[in-house]
Amino acid sequence: MKILFATDGSETAHRALEFVKDFPFPRDSEFTLITIVDKDAFTDEGYHGLSPEQRASLRETEDAVREECSELLVREAQHLRDAGWGGRTITRSGHPADEIVRAAEELRADLVVLGSHGLKGLERYLLGSVSSAVLEYAPCSVLVVRGTHEGRAADKPLQILLGYDDSESAKKAVDFCARLPLGEGAKVTALGVMPLVTLFRQDIKQHLSWLWHEKKRAARDALERVVKEVSWTAPDVDYQLREGSDVAQEILRAAKDFDSDLIVLGNKGKSAIEKFLLGTVTKRIARHAPCSVLAVRGSNAGS
Repeated sequence: MKILFATDGSETAHRALEFVKDFPFPRDSEFTLITIVDKDAFTDEGYHGLSPEQRASLRETEDAVREECSELLVREAQHLRDAGWGGRTITRSGHPADEIVRAAEELRADLVVLGSHGLKGLERYLLGSVSSAVLEYAPCSVLVVRGTHEGRAADKPLQILLGYDDSESAKKAVDFCARLPLGEGAKVTALGVMPLVTLFRQDIKQHLSWLWHEKKRAARDALERVVKEVSWTAPDVDYQLREGSDVAQEILRAAKDFDSDLIVLGNKGKSAIEKFLLGTVTKRIARHAPCSVLAVRGSNAGS
């Protein structure tokens, strides 16, 4: 698996690194660490109107920033090597989200990993400015790491919540999980959510409908197939079928109930309707989840 790990030296990036160091990726996985120097800070326009002394000072600052970025990548790469992962480093200039997506395309990455900026106020907005853009436009799967489980016992089994709706993107998410060497310690819960239409109490009619019961039976059968597929890599696999008027909210509620470390979802494509669906479910979950979120996309999933 080719993994692109984006870092900016922040606390959230550090937490993301700690998360992936012990994550059960395939052992032949290769990491590329990338950091971005903001191009707006050191453009030619930025030197306009400055005195020679000021220009020299700004160039010294630019050199210092690039040197700091290089040192950051050396440190982060060493942390990965200490954990048994190999890889390389690259530094780029530009807007972070654009350069991360471009690098993922050029490297033919299977997965992009980056940290979120938390859950409150401006931090939540910042999640939208970088993480959400990468989540939407990356050509591959994206893991957004949220470090809310800091301080948990090191030997605590990994708790994975696998959202499943029998769509093609959800099947790719299952395939991704099935290819991970999770081992006996991991716990995987496949979650299906049957959407209820509560307007004018239509949910009552749904429950009385034979078609509703047939859909419920089919959903259970699909979840049982997921359990069989994932149990090859993680023996502790179970499923739960819930009902609710808001699918994203039910998934978020389940993540809290199960004390999940990671939510795994299929990421829709880039057509108009798929982008709309992405915005209503996957992006909402990535923005509000109490834990990390892995959105699986594309034919490279799990390769």
